Amino acid sequence: MGLDALIEQLKTVPDWRRGGKKVDYPLWIMLLMSLLGVMSGYSSLRALADFMKRHQSEVVELFGLEKPELPKYSTIRRMAHNVGGNKLAEIFQGWAEQACPVESGEAIAMDGKALASTGQHWSESEQDFVSVVSACVHSHGWVIAQTSFHNGKSSEITSVRSLLEKLDVTGVWFTMDALHAQKKQSVRSPKAAMTTVLA
Repeated sequence: MGLDALIEQLKTVPDWRRGGKKVDYPLWIMLLMSLLGVMSGYSSLRALADFMKRHQSEVVELFGLEKPELPKYSTIRRMAHNVGGNKLAEIFQGWAEQACPVESGEAIAMDGKALASTGQHWSESEQDFVSVVSACVHSHGWVIAQTSFHNGKSSEITSVRSLLEKLDVTGVWFTMDALHAQKKQSVRSPKAAMTTVLA
């Protein structure tokens, strides 16, 4: 599954601008450039705008765009406000699963990391934060599944079990922290044919 398949999916995302009238830049090109920017390590809207500006000549030539320049920061900010991140993540995840399948024998790391920007009362026993749990393929370093939880409402154990249920893989290894070795908590998926290594 190549880039064309991803673009076709991005074109299904509704455009919020001008009631369907002609716009300077199609939404899909902004979404595609945003995905490329994030994969290149640009995480803020300002950084994504810089990324688009830096690579605009190649993109204009590759896709035959009429405008010589790509959208500026203000347009990217409006896009981030009006386009649902969950929908974009769903599209990319579906494409990535087809384009980069996980082979039998691969090792997948399951790990949770607290988001520092969400933390409150770090020095107290009742710490409050949001964590992101990711399933990352060892050999390639890419994340194939991800979820988040609020520590006051859920746990990493529950989130890891949820990801294991969703992953469509067989014959792979999983590595995870020892907290998942609790007797009452199972890390095995009903999809079977998986081995877990606890670190």
